[in-house]
Amino acid sequence: MKRLLILTGLFAFSAGFAQTTTTTTTTTIDGKTTTASETTVYDKKVTVSAFGSFPELNQVGLSVEFLGNKKTKAMNDKSFSFYSSKIVNVAYGMMEYDIPGGEIDGKGFVVEIGQRTYFLGKNSGPYLGNYLSYGRISFDDDFGPGADDGTYSYFSLFSPELGYKIKAGPVAIDPFIGVMWKLEIKGEGYIDNKNVDEWVPRIGLKIGYEF
Repeated sequence: MKRLLILTGLFAFSAGFAQTTTTTTTTTIDGKTTTASETTVYDKKVTVSAFGSFPELNQVGLSVEFLGNKKTKAMNDKSFSFYSSKIVNVAYGMMEYDIPGGEIDGKGFVVEIGQRTYFLGKNSGPYLGNYLSYGRISFDDDFGPGADDGTYSYFSLFSPELGYKIKAGPVAIDPFIGVMWKLEIKGEGYIDNKNVDEWVPRIGLKIGYEF
């Protein structure tokens, strides 16, 4: 037990420090020498956020942002930087499905894995991201022949998102907008996918804490 606590303490201590790597190349063409370098600073910090999004496929869940790194590319006296990170979202999903004479409510889950790129070279400010997504929504209303349950499910390879992350110390406030192109899986039960749009806009907000 003591050994485990020591190892845990060492991991927590080392996680607070960033690792830096630099690659430099020098080329000479017609007597002119050009020096280019790429410096990567790895960020060990993790941001855990609660989030919600709407309007068509409503989601409420948790988001984890991790494996951040800042890259700075330089050539002679010019340079630019950007910051990228990985994102995992796990959410409780809700949607309405149109039926003759009304709508039925479904509930399920959504899992998303993606990456963000921040334009100011730090883990805040404007960013652009994209997700790989999978969702499964179940409907258990007494509707359809034999009152069978229904299931709607999809996956997405294209779910771009634009946002602006505001940081006040360790607190992060993160409004975003985006769109998802869904590749629908054949519906189960009375869900035939006919009344669902493949393109779904979304607006949301994340509020989190950076560790």
